[in-house]
Amino acid sequence: MKSESQIMSELSHKTHYLRELTTEESKALKSAILDIYKDVAALCNKHGLTYMMSGGTCLGAVRHQGFIPWDDDLDIMMPRKDYDTLIQLLEKGELGPKYEFTYPNSKTDANIVFLKVFRKKSKDVEIHNTNSPFPKGIYLDVFALDATPKSPSMQKLKGFIANVLQYIAMCRLLTQYPSQQVKEFMSMDPELLKRYKRKVMLGHIFSFASHAKWVYWFDKFVACSKEGNPWGIPTGRKYYCGEIFDKDVYVPVTKGTFEGLEVNLPHDTDRYLKNLYRNYMELPPVEKRERHFICEFELPKD
Repeated sequence: MKSESQIMSELSHKTHYLRELTTEESKALKSAILDIYKDVAALCNKHGLTYMMSGGTCLGAVRHQGFIPWDDDLDIMMPRKDYDTLIQLLEKGELGPKYEFTYPNSKTDANIVFLKVFRKKSKDVEIHNTNSPFPKGIYLDVFALDATPKSPSMQKLKGFIANVLQYIAMCRLLTQYPSQQVKEFMSMDPELLKRYKRKVMLGHIFSFASHAKWVYWFDKFVACSKEGNPWGIPTGRKYYCGEIFDKDVYVPVTKGTFEGLEVNLPHDTDRYLKNLYRNYMELPPVEKRERHFICEFELPKD
């Protein structure tokens, strides 16, 4: 079965509101994201916080020593204790006036279940964020590393509940902030339309609580800053159970190179990447390469 991103790649040229970045735009976007990373990394270093590159960014550092050529986002991950400290620093304004951010909390809504840092006075509007109150600038994603139960059966149980909560939050996003562009796009493919209708139905069923509450409940359920073992990334590309390892796979960090910068990588980078991508040094076929589609794009104005 094709993923939504694969179907999106095939259908994007049929819309008037969705397009792929040009080569020049992609290059400029990468430069702007790298600037965000430098500022966040400097803040983390100043306060002794542990952070490392994750997912496709980690893969890019190992295989390309920088961004994956056809990809243009940047992800880092942090142990929950350091992740929470970073959020506190952001709340105090220590990253400066150029930035805004969202994260799951009890007071405000967040567009997703992890921390996102946005560059003000820029635009990188994706189709799911066209009709929402959330920031729409160029962004950096920050994921929390949480201690998980030791028992595989308890991991599966907690993972099941976590994944259900995350899915409900996604469904509520669609119904609380409905987007005509999303509806039109999903209607272009029978399989996409079927998935969309299912999510909308569930979004209405669980509308007794707001999107903000479902996101917050998910985060409170998975968060664990205890010095436990193993660790996982509940909001990662493989969901709750997909990236659980002994914590020495993640820490202490090792060093790598990314766009000429010395960066932090997971301690056992090989094991981490094999779990995500198997033969990670081999380039994927063109049709399976993730691509970035946007509705609006604008570089930072200052």
